[in-house]
Amino acid sequence: MPAERIADRLFLADVIAETEGCEPPFSDVVVRRPNFTGPPPPVDGGCGGSVRSSAPWEYVNAVKRITALHDVVVHEWQVLLQSGPEAAETRATEATLLHCLDRVGFTQLGPGDPSPASYGVGSGDLALNNAAQRCSDETGYGWRTAAQRLRTLRSVLGRHESEFNDVERLRPVLERGALPDQGSDRTRFGLPL
Repeated sequence: MPAERIADRLFLADVIAETEGCEPPFSDVVVRRPNFTGPPPPVDGGCGGSVRSSAPWEYVNAVKRITALHDVVVHEWQVLLQSGPEAAETRATEATLLHCLDRVGFTQLGPGDPSPASYGVGSGDLALNNAAQRCSDETGYGWRTAAQRLRTLRSVLGRHESEFNDVERLRPVLERGALPDQGSDRTRFGLPL
């Protein structure tokens, strides 16, 4: 499965987005190279709100179950990335990015452990963000970071295979929520007014 389709396949993000007329949610499990020149997509994709609140309870309950599993997966993934050998790999990969930033004239802004954040990456400084993107491309930081994140995500996802099978069984519930308006006496979700 392509990495950019993980959220659609496992968390039914594409079905939720179609039903609610929003961007696919759960973008935080979509693994891609870091992009320092633009903001990340919102995790919720702009979903929820009035569309979800007017949905049948089965739909709302299904989305809650999927979201709860998503939250567990993301938490376990972050814990894995911040522990043991994965944390050491992250620090080594970040060091290549930071050395490149040093070479092009950017330095750490304050005391503490060196990190992209301590250099101000992502703080809105366009020159720094552009330099970070160039350094990421030149040093392979982006590709190595994406490869590590994908490898560790797969490890976490493997622990929840039975729960993903349960989520897949929720697809018909979500798709029923996507029924179009069927006239003036029906709402978006096919329920009588």
